Amino acid sequence: MGRHQENPVRLYFSYDPIANKSRCQIEGCTAEIAGNHGGNLQRHVQRMHPSAFARLLASTHVEDPSAPSSSASKRLFSAVDSKRTVHCLQDTVVVKKPRAEQFHITPDSLRDACVELVTVNGRPFSLMDDTGFRKILDPVLDIMGKSVRIDSEIVRDMVSEVAERERENLRNGLKGKLLMLKVDAVTYRNRSVLGINIQYTEGERIILRTLAVRELHEPHTGSYISSVVREVLKTYGIDLRQLYSITTDDGITMPEAVSLLSEFQNGEAEYDGDDSLEEGEQRHEDERTTEVKGPLAWGKGDGLLTLDIYETSGNVTGEIHSVVSGGPILRGVRCSAHVFHLAVDDALQDRNASSLVTKARRVSEKLQTPNVSAFLSRLGQRKVVVDRLSGWLSTYDMLERLCDLKTFCQDMAPTIQELHLKGLEWEEMGLLVCTLKPAKVTARLLQSEQLTAGDFFGAWLKCKIETDKIGGPFATLLVECLNRRQHMLFENEPFLAAVFLDPRYKVLLTEAQTEQAKSRLCNAWGMIQALSQNKQQFPLTEVYVESSTGDADDEIEEMLRARERENGDEGMKCKIMMMSMLNAYSSEARLKREENIFRYWLSTSQINADLYKLAVSVIPFPVTQVSVERAFSGLKYMLSLRARMNDNTLEDILFVRLNKQFGV
Repeated sequence: MGRHQENPVRLYFSYDPIANKSRCQIEGCTAEIAGNHGGNLQRHVQRMHPSAFARLLASTHVEDPSAPSSSASKRLFSAVDSKRTVHCLQDTVVVKKPRAEQFHITPDSLRDACVELVTVNGRPFSLMDDTGFRKILDPVLDIMGKSVRIDSEIVRDMVSEVAERERENLRNGLKGKLLMLKVDAVTYRNRSVLGINIQYTEGERIILRTLAVRELHEPHTGSYISSVVREVLKTYGIDLRQLYSITTDDGITMPEAVSLLSEFQNGEAEYDGDDSLEEGEQRHEDERTTEVKGPLAWGKGDGLLTLDIYETSGNVTGEIHSVVSGGPILRGVRCSAHVFHLAVDDALQDRNASSLVTKARRVSEKLQTPNVSAFLSRLGQRKVVVDRLSGWLSTYDMLERLCDLKTFCQDMAPTIQELHLKGLEWEEMGLLVCTLKPAKVTARLLQSEQLTAGDFFGAWLKCKIETDKIGGPFATLLVECLNRRQHMLFENEPFLAAVFLDPRYKVLLTEAQTEQAKSRLCNAWGMIQALSQNKQQFPLTEVYVESSTGDADDEIEEMLRARERENGDEGMKCKIMMMSMLNAYSSEARLKREENIFRYWLSTSQINADLYKLAVSVIPFPVTQVSVERAFSGLKYMLSLRARMNDNTLEDILFVRLNKQFGV
C-alpha cells in the first residue's frame, strides 16, 4: 500500500495512472504535469492560478513545521496575510528539514586540526577569532565542555608545544648517527632565513628532516652563517664529528662557512656553542671575509662567472683535511643540480643560441600583449610564456610554447611585423628545443628526495648520451659544457665514495677514483666507530666546553687524547679490515640499473654487517640541496598575511609544517 496523499492541491487535478500525468481542472487551463508529485502540482497552482491558491490556503489546515510531529498538531492558515502563509505552506509541503548527522571528534583531534590549519595550510592565527569560523567551532566546543578552549593565542602556544615535541623526537633519533647537512638561504619580503636540512637512511628510504628555518639578522658573512649552523646543531645535541658532508649552493659565502665548520670539527677553533666570536677571531675573519649585504646569491648571479671554477674547485668546495691523519673530515659539496644547470647555462651563452633566444623573447612578448593574447584565447590556444633571466628552464618553456604557435605567427606576420621570424630561425628554434629536452627531463629527475649519487650520475650520463645522439652544433657544445663541469663532481671524495658503494655504477670509476673512494670510506668508518663508542667518556663538544676554562696546554692535551682514541691500534685495525672488505666488494659483479640498492645492501646485512652499516650511512649523501629551496616555498604565503610575525613563531610554524605528519 502506498503512502497516504494529504496535499489538498490535488483537488485541482485529475491523475491518469496509465499516462502518468496530472491534468489541471481549473477553468481555462489545459496544462498536463508529469507524475503526481504534490510539490510539482502545488508550484503549478501557485504560479499559474494565484487566486485559486489563496482560496486553498484560506480553507485548508496544514501541519505546523515548528510543532512536534503529531496528527493532532494542526493550525489554520489565515487568508489575511497570504504572502506569509504561502511561504509557510511551501516550506511545509516542499522543503524538508535537514537531518542532523552525528560525528566523532576528540579534543586532541580538534587541536591537531587547528595546528594543521596554521602550519600546513598557512592560515593566519586570526582565523581562530573570525566570526565565520567561530560559528563552526563554537558548537563543537560547547559539546566538549569548558575544559577545551580554542582561540588565536592558544593555537599559537599549541604550535610552539608541537614544535618542541617534534624537535625532541628528532633529537633522540639523531644520536650517534653519521649525518649529512644541506644548507641554503633566501630573502623574502625583506626577511632573510637560513634553511638547514639533515639527511640519513632508515630501512630502504632516505629520510629528510628540517632542523631549522632560522631568520638571519646580520650580514651574510661566512662566520655569521657558521655560527648560526653551530647554534642549531647544539639545539639538537649534534656533535660536529657526526657531520660527514655539507651540501650548499654556489653562493659566495657558503664555502667559507663550511671551511669554518671544518676547522671547528678538527679542533683548529674553539667550539663553545656561542653565537658570538672572540675579538681576535672576528679580526681574523674580517681580513678574509667579504660581506654580502643582500640575500645570498642565486643562479647566474652567484659569483661563479667571476671565478675560474675549473682551476679553483678545491677551494670552492671548502676541502679541509684533518690535522691528524685519519681523523674526521668534513667536506663542503657543491649542489650537483646547480652544477648541471650551470652547464646548460654555459651552452646557452653561445652567441648563436643567445641571439635566437633574444628573438624568441621579442616574439613572445608581442604575443603577450592584450590584443594578441585575447585573439589567441578566442582561438583556444594556450597562454604564451616569457622566460625569466634567472634560469634556463623558463627559456625552454618559452621556446617550446613558441614552436607550438609557429603557424599562428607565420599567418599573422604580414600584419604584425614583430611576429616575423625567418624559416631558418624557426628550424633552429625547433632543433634547440629538441636538444634541450633531455636536459629538461634530467632537471625534473633531480627534484627527487630519494636521489642518490648513483642515480644522479646515471641521469647525467643519460642526458649526455641522448643529447649527443641528436647532433648539431648546439648539441656538441652542450655535451662539451657538461664534460667541463663533470670534473667538479669527480674531484669530490664524498661523491666518489657514494658512487663506489652503488653497485650499479661503481664500474664507471677509474682506478685512481676507486682508491680515493676507498680511502674516504675507511675514514668514514673510523668516524662511525668513534661515534658508536663515543657515547664515550668525553664527547668532543664536552671536551671543548670544559677546556675553555683551562690553559692552552690543557686544550691541546684534550684534543690529542680525542685523536688518540680515534686513531689507536683498535681504530687502525678496524680501518684495515674495512679496506679488505671494500677490496672484496670492488671485485663483485655489477648490479643491474633497475635494481634497488637499498634492498641489495639489506640482503648483505647478515653476511657483512659492518660493510652494510657503512653503506647505509654513506649512500644517503645529498647530491643536491633543492629540498631546502622547496622548504622556502612556504614563506610565500606564510609571510603574505603575517609580515610582522616574530622569528621564533615563524621558525616553529615552518618546522612543524616540514616535519610533522598530520593524520598519521
